[in-house]
Amino acid sequence: MSKVPERRPGENDGSEDKASQKAELCAEFPEWNIIHTRDTGRWWATCGPLPRGDVTGVSDVDADTPKDLAVKLRAVARDQ
Repeated sequence: MSKVPERRPGENDGSEDKASQKAELCAEFPEWNIIHTRDTGRWWATCGPLPRGDVTGVSDVDADTPKDLAVKLRAVARDQ
């Protein structure tokens, strides 16, 4: 059975970097809700609800990295 190493108080677990990356995405894409899931490490953006009758609009985007998410969100904005 493997033991998960314990973190010491003040030890960087990467959460500060994730918070900074999320803040940058939120600043660039204020109409989107940015989510980073700890269990999978994936990044998500949701937007909505879409206007009534808009069945073709993109309301969610996902990616493995914040950089890839930004690229996808820029493409969505360009296509709208």
